[in-house]
Amino acid sequence: MFIHKPKSTLSLGRIKFLSYSPILYGLGATIATFRGEEFSPYYFVIGQITVWVVHMMTHFYNEYYDFDSDVLNEHPSPWTGGSRILPKGILNPKDSLILAVLTTLLSLSLSFLMPSPTTFIICLLAILLSWGYSAPPLSFCRRGLGELITAVVLNILTPALGFLLQKGDLVPGRTKGFLLVLLPLAIIEFVRMMVMNMPDRNCDAEVGKDTLIVKIGIKKAIKIHTLGMIVAYLCLPFIYLYSDIPLAVIGFIAATAPLGFLTTWWVHKRWQDIQEFFMVPFWASTHNALAALSALVGFLVVHPTGYLFNAETHLKIFSIYLYLAVFFYFSLLGDHLPEEASETSIQTEALADL
Repeated sequence: MFIHKPKSTLSLGRIKFLSYSPILYGLGATIATFRGEEFSPYYFVIGQITVWVVHMMTHFYNEYYDFDSDVLNEHPSPWTGGSRILPKGILNPKDSLILAVLTTLLSLSLSFLMPSPTTFIICLLAILLSWGYSAPPLSFCRRGLGELITAVVLNILTPALGFLLQKGDLVPGRTKGFLLVLLPLAIIEFVRMMVMNMPDRNCDAEVGKDTLIVKIGIKKAIKIHTLGMIVAYLCLPFIYLYSDIPLAVIGFIAATAPLGFLTTWWVHKRWQDIQEFFMVPFWASTHNALAALSALVGFLVVHPTGYLFNAETHLKIFSIYLYLAVFFYFSLLGDHLPEEASETSIQTEALADL
């Protein structure tokens, strides 16, 4: 039972990936206050907790509904192939489903704390899409839509919630710049998710999980990945010319291009060898996070002098501290799972229950 195995439960919830959503959420809040809105610590914290719960809910559902594919995965990594908590028999798939339902109920409860109809609707939409990412009847990730849904939830709805909770109005003049700065980040997220699904393509195909990679094939997927990376960075000059986004923000995002194109190069060169490809999802995820962090830092740099000495600033950039802590923790100590059961101890029983 998950109650008696808290470390395994946290691993099942993929807590290391929970360091990414606060970056986008903090970016939305920072853009709102950059435009003159008064910062609300209360709603910032409420919104952050909501984002985390929805994010973890997604992982619990994904672990449960991807169990059939994860069991067949002979080459998992700390970033792909699931948490391995269920295939190793450390927890039962039913535990993951229970946790998914509990976090869904908590997410819905938190949505009622939102201060406006718009923020309430954004929360409900994020919950619906996150649930539908893995869960039937929507099962977006099994219909070739998982990459798109991830980009919409993480790179549009999450910063939109952070923006609106700081009383940022979605009026045409102000929304244009806000949405434009999210465009390259959403594209980078989309192609990053393609990389995450590449190592699992064979076991996904075997169980009928038609990710975008399975649907279009690995070679077309690599071409789309390359095109997406090029478009993400080529659009930056146009965003600067046709919006009021500060040049510093554009420059900071552009500074992540070398890592982005290096990742693209690795995808081209290493996709045929699963061992050589092992670290590519890590670097794709790192590039994805750094692009969003760069946008956040860019807005902080152009704030008035003394802004960094305000307590509210450090609350908004909590995501930077969190990401760096998670990055160095897993880089130095690795991603070690507790060995509490053998790989096959409950697989037969669990598969029968699904």
